[in-house]
Amino acid sequence: MKKVLLFFVLILFTVLLSAQDKDFAREIIDTLTSPAMHGRGYVKNGDQIAANFIGSQFEKFELKTFGNNYFQPFSISINTFPDTLEVYVDNHSLVPGKDFVISSSSPATSGTYNLVWALADDGKMQMERILLNEKTSNDVFITGINLKAFKEVDSLPLSGLINLVDNKIWWHVSDGYRVKNYFHLQIERDKMPKGAKTITVHAQSKFIENYQTQNVIGWIKGKIWPDSFYVFTAHYDHLGQMGPDVYFPGANDNASGTAMIIDMARFYSDPDNQPDYSIAFMAFSAEEAGLKGSSYYANNPLFPLDKIKFLINLDMVGSGSEGIKVVNGTIFKNEFDKLVQLNNDHQFINSVNKRGEAANSDHYPFYAKGVPSFFIYTLGDECKEYHNIYDISENVPLTEYEDLFKLLTSFINAY
Repeated sequence: MKKVLLFFVLILFTVLLSAQDKDFAREIIDTLTSPAMHGRGYVKNGDQIAANFIGSQFEKFELKTFGNNYFQPFSISINTFPDTLEVYVDNHSLVPGKDFVISSSSPATSGTYNLVWALADDGKMQMERILLNEKTSNDVFITGINLKAFKEVDSLPLSGLINLVDNKIWWHVSDGYRVKNYFHLQIERDKMPKGAKTITVHAQSKFIENYQTQNVIGWIKGKIWPDSFYVFTAHYDHLGQMGPDVYFPGANDNASGTAMIIDMARFYSDPDNQPDYSIAFMAFSAEEAGLKGSSYYANNPLFPLDKIKFLINLDMVGSGSEGIKVVNGTIFKNEFDKLVQLNNDHQFINSVNKRGEAANSDHYPFYAKGVPSFFIYTLGDECKEYHNIYDISENVPLTEYEDLFKLLTSFINAY
């Protein structure tokens, strides 16, 4: 009887320990997505607040630094919208973040403009009217066509462009490195009454030419091969704040990946889990602005890149009901096969799926310089929100968080 009781106590203890990791990750995600972080962007120094928090976690777990502290500063140019942001269609107010977003390349503007509908069959005709340089300086075009087909549009005397979308609007800041001569709005279709005549836009923007941001980097010394490194990376930045009241939490993208590398740091900082090889943990800024943080690091490494044994980048790992996708899985076949074998042996997750190379996250600047690397993200419809105000902690179930964690640590032990 005592043996049976002890057996169940051990099972309960194991379950509690297992839950501990997920609970820890949830606490990190809750913190990173809180209003105090301002969306981890470049309004109200949201990125710096987040970086200080991550640094405090690295310090808590006694990670080593490559210099005097955990921060690697660098500068970017970025356009921001820290203050007034108002849009009215025929005097009907639209809600920023919910009904519309403004392109990060938009200039400051204030005025009322004529709406020119350029949808469906007449869209090309209307855009050709622009290309013929007819007077359009007080017109805002509502268009559904691909603007990339009209390369000259950026230099034309437009006041603005509007794209109507059928589903939830989404925002990005990768075009915020410059300011165009017209504003560009994305508006939910059902918020734009058919036949609307005018639009009023009041938008204050602030272009910061040399905004200083920072990567956050710490490491744990290997007990056998301290000069050779595994590297875990994740970007901690997100889209930030748009206007005075709206921020984008970025729970799945990428508080989830940031939480996992902090959890990895916590795990490996335990002397019982000290790895044979050193492990570096890199939280990058400005991924959403165009892989700026990882690119800066790859060009200014804190230790030689050829000392990296393997790099794993984690970006959007909040789901997992349909397994994981491994970018570069077709490139580094032996390493991918090892992941598959480990998963088959232990049945961690539903499936391990491979994908070719892609310049779509922070692994790529390293891969471009010859560093063997994976970018791993989870699959599953349970995480549907992307680059919108609904990517909140409550919408990220961390379905296979613990099993992915176990798969990655097993890979490090076996590789």
